[in-house]
Amino acid sequence: MGAFKPDHAAIAALVHEDFVQADLHERADRVVAVAKGNAPVESGRYRDSIHAEDGPDGEVLIVSDVEYAAVIELGTRDAGHPAHHTIANALDAARG
Repeated sequence: MGAFKPDHAAIAALVHEDFVQADLHERADRVVAVAKGNAPVESGRYRDSIHAEDGPDGEVLIVSDVEYAAVIELGTRDAGHPAHHTIANALDAARG
């Protein structure tokens, strides 16, 4: 019996299939909902900016496009802004 040889090109192409994209977008919508529900709100701009968008290789990204999103997500050491990990925590919650 021969050894199993996976077709890496076929496996990589799976992410572009309609059923996989539909599943990724459904999961992304849940992550976005959790992130928005847990986002800190001062003006609402950060919360309202959280959304899903298609990545270049078939992935679906959860992003915020406000200029201070990294400060909210990761915090700062010297300015006294604690990390909130809004998107990271939403991704973790979606795994369960």
